[in-house]
Amino acid sequence: MKIVEDKTRLQELKQILQTSDSFWAPVFSDLYRHYVNNTISFVYIYIMDTKKEYIVPFRHKDCICLESERLNEFTSKADIYILGKKRFVNFYHHKTYDADLVEYFQSNKMLQLEEADTSAHDWYNKWYYNETNVNDYIPIVKHYERCSAMKDKFMESYTTFKKSESFEYYNELFIDNLYAIERNGLKVNYDKFVEKFQTNNLVASTAYTEYNIYTTTGRPSNKHGGVNYAAINKEDGSRESFISRHEYGMLLEFDYDSYHLRLIGDIVDYNFPIDSVHTYLGKQYFGKDVLSKEEYEQSKTISFRLLYGGVDKDFAKITFFGKVRDFTYKLWKEFQSNGYIETAILKRKLFRSAMSDMNPSKLFNYYLQSMETEYNMAMINEINALLGPYDTKLILYTYDSLLFDFNIKDGKQLILDIQKTMTNAKFPVKVKAGKTMHDLQNMTDKIS
Repeated sequence: MKIVEDKTRLQELKQILQTSDSFWAPVFSDLYRHYVNNTISFVYIYIMDTKKEYIVPFRHKDCICLESERLNEFTSKADIYILGKKRFVNFYHHKTYDADLVEYFQSNKMLQLEEADTSAHDWYNKWYYNETNVNDYIPIVKHYERCSAMKDKFMESYTTFKKSESFEYYNELFIDNLYAIERNGLKVNYDKFVEKFQTNNLVASTAYTEYNIYTTTGRPSNKHGGVNYAAINKEDGSRESFISRHEYGMLLEFDYDSYHLRLIGDIVDYNFPIDSVHTYLGKQYFGKDVLSKEEYEQSKTISFRLLYGGVDKDFAKITFFGKVRDFTYKLWKEFQSNGYIETAILKRKLFRSAMSDMNPSKLFNYYLQSMETEYNMAMINEINALLGPYDTKLILYTYDSLLFDFNIKDGKQLILDIQKTMTNAKFPVKVKAGKTMHDLQNMTDKIS
């Protein structure tokens, strides 16, 4: 192991990086701070061709440290695999690949690195969990021991890995676009946020989220600082905490209408009308042209039961659900035969070995969730590009909706452009607006 503390080592590392793939493990100073409010203690770099290991220090107390701005001098013509790329993008601006994604494409799981922790890490985390920047003080030799063990785990995965077009798409569409949302943060009313969430893990009255794509289906979870941003309570006033950062601003939510049903229609080649899908199906359930309010609600309940619990013979007589039933069993047969299925859009494999208690209906729902997520990521990529010249920020993504912190000065046309991008001529979107997330009111008709 070499510590890069002088010009000779610096030049040596810069040169050797040009010709070899490498594995990097950035270690942040603070375990608990969000990366937008953190610093990099050091970066461990493993050169695959020569098997040499380097520590590049920026804040660690055992080392003579480089200025943090010099991190971007470490470029490579070969591939760089980063442990935690999404966090690292905030500091390093060249092309890299996410190390966990290498394992994920082979097993549907992250790298299993728990055993890499040393007794020193356990001790410091136990006794100094209330202190900041603890990683700057854990002995560098212990950090090296841990990083080297993580490298060994990665190399086990890397030796059996083949880069694919699907992998490239995931590395950019998923990780880069979720980073673009995370860095925007959500402006909050400080007092209300602390009262409701019992945490003050804030930066200038801004809360930051962190998405995790390494779930079985790829649908991201979203937690940070003890707050589950994917499931903020709608009933207890928690949503009053979230406000606009702009002097002349409001929150806008764009919410897909009957999203799963329409996505399934895309899968089984069935065209729904642009009007309410629940009304359309309810007319077939009840054999009538006009539904009561109660029948409309029953229609929603029936549809969700069939989608998530399986289509029985009686409802299979309805053309749409007959197609769903046929597709479900076709998918199950493929799964049983191959030991995996491929996702609908990007063709990532969902392995039987990574799933438990599977049945045809559950498999179909995994397939649907993965399709929803892949479609959303492509759409969010377009949205992020659209927002480039504007002050409006995309601040939260939750499965079938996007939340924006909208600057009124950006104008109505931007709202229409966002709606058009999300709709894509086949997925209707409802638009809600409010001063807080709690106050969102339907304004779809007003902007048409």
